[in-house]
Amino acid sequence: MTKFFVTVGAAIKLAPLIAISSMALADEAESYYLNNIESSVQAKCINCHRSGGQASGTPLRFTASALGNHDTFESYVNSPSLGARANTVLTKIRGGAGHGGGVQVADGSTEYQRFTQYMELLSEAPEPSPSLPSAPRNVSAIAGNESATVSFSAPSDDGGAAIMSYTATSTPGSRSGSCSASPCVVEGLSNGTAYTFTVSAKNEVGEGPASNPSNSVTPSAPEILRLALEEPLNGEIHMGIGNLRGWAVASSGITKVEVLVDGAYVYDAPYGGQRGDVGGAFSEIEGSDKSGFSLAYNYSALSAGEHTIDVVAYSESGDIERKSATFNVVKFAVNFISDPNAVNLNSATCSLAGDAIKLFDAYVDDVVYDVTLKWRKPEQGFEIIEIR
Repeated sequence: MTKFFVTVGAAIKLAPLIAISSMALADEAESYYLNNIESSVQAKCINCHRSGGQASGTPLRFTASALGNHDTFESYVNSPSLGARANTVLTKIRGGAGHGGGVQVADGSTEYQRFTQYMELLSEAPEPSPSLPSAPRNVSAIAGNESATVSFSAPSDDGGAAIMSYTATSTPGSRSGSCSASPCVVEGLSNGTAYTFTVSAKNEVGEGPASNPSNSVTPSAPEILRLALEEPLNGEIHMGIGNLRGWAVASSGITKVEVLVDGAYVYDAPYGGQRGDVGGAFSEIEGSDKSGFSLAYNYSALSAGEHTIDVVAYSESGDIERKSATFNVVKFAVNFISDPNAVNLNSATCSLAGDAIKLFDAYVDDVVYDVTLKWRKPEQGFEIIEIR
């Protein structure tokens, strides 16, 4: 809002006016003059301020033309600059500054207030017309899958009008995305192609210039990382020497597969075994048919009871995938039975039920046990699941 200072007696008043366009201001000042000032000019000023009058030597010379008199005031008040002589007019009509006509308008009167308002209208600077905004700053991009997220700072100059929207545009391809504030997302990009981006701002006038280009980014498909732990079986019972196996694939490649037992790292599993089934399922990943890991593991080296094995796969891109299996271990009194004659089933009996075999009174290392064996598909054989 524009302010105009007017001297009234010894005081200074601050008169606010609504900021409007130059044309609207001119129309308002003219209309105000015709309705409020012209009658005073004709009654009190024109006798001196006219050609041949006492004040004919001043620039303020009036005629019978109301519009011409308004133009005279406007030219005088705004010379040499906007509002330069507004206070001079107000001072002289109060009889100050050596005014030959003395007091024509009493200070503080309604008539004086009208002259004050008229001087304010003549002196009011029009609100600058808005212009295009400047370019956004600090443009940066982050690649996505067939897309990019473009961040930026607002322009240093909004052109005098609110920013309505921003547009980020790619090079190459001229793909674009709009947003009301940072960031903009540009979609429809080609994975594997490098792009830079510019951003432009738009206000009520139109779209401003493009920014400097962003950093170069290359969209790509998200990393595929899959891991399976096939043995040991989660929730099952294991004993003796069995398998620890599974597979892992990653679009960027697998660097290693770690094995942890009950939370403690023990070793890296050998990786690269033939897995045609995995290769068929992930044919888009190079080397997926050689994605197996497998090793023999002595489950009886663990204490009887519940245990957890974790496998952790690491991809070339730095991603990590973890799988775990919690199982129970059953075991004989010793961890490893070395005597080839330690097992004697001559006096044992058995029962069969479904895919399970139960042995009663089996001698193992001179200790009598009841042993249950169950068919295990992954091992393609029977495994002891209970020892009593």
